[in-house]
Amino acid sequence: MLCLLAGLCLALSANTARAASVDMTAISAQGEKPLPPPSPVLARIPFAEGDATVSKSAEEQILAFAHDFRKKSGRLMIVAYAGPPRGQSLDARRISLRRARKVRGLLVREGIVKERILVRALGGVEDSGPTDRVDIDYAGR
Repeated sequence: MLCLLAGLCLALSANTARAASVDMTAISAQGEKPLPPPSPVLARIPFAEGDATVSKSAEEQILAFAHDFRKKSGRLMIVAYAGPPRGQSLDARRISLRRARKVRGLLVREGIVKERILVRALGGVEDSGPTDRVDIDYAGR
C-alpha cells in the first residue's frame, strides 16, 4: 500500500503502479505555483546545461561589461544558477559555484577589484528565466 497525501492510500499491483505515478505527477503539478519572470539585471550570462565553461560569446559579454563597470562605483552581486527550477541538489550548487568563480575571475582579470564583487551560488532558478545562467547586478555601494 502506498500513501500519497493525508488519507489517500493506494494498493499497488503491476497495473496500478503505472497509474499511481501519473496521478502523483498531476497532484504535484497542480500544487505548484508558476514561476515569476526574472528580475532585470545588468548582465545575464548563459551557460550550457551542466557545464561551467564560459563560451566565447559569453566571455566577450563579460569583458564588455567589465570594461564599462570599471569606471563606475558600487559593488556587484554575481548570482549563479544551475539545474532544474527550484532544484537544490549538491551537483547543481557545485556547478553554479564554478560558474560564479569563472565570471568573477574574468571580471577581476579585467580590472574590477575582487572586494567589489559578492558571489551567491544557488541551485535551480526561482523564476521563469534560463535555468543555466549567471546574473550580474548591483549589490549596493
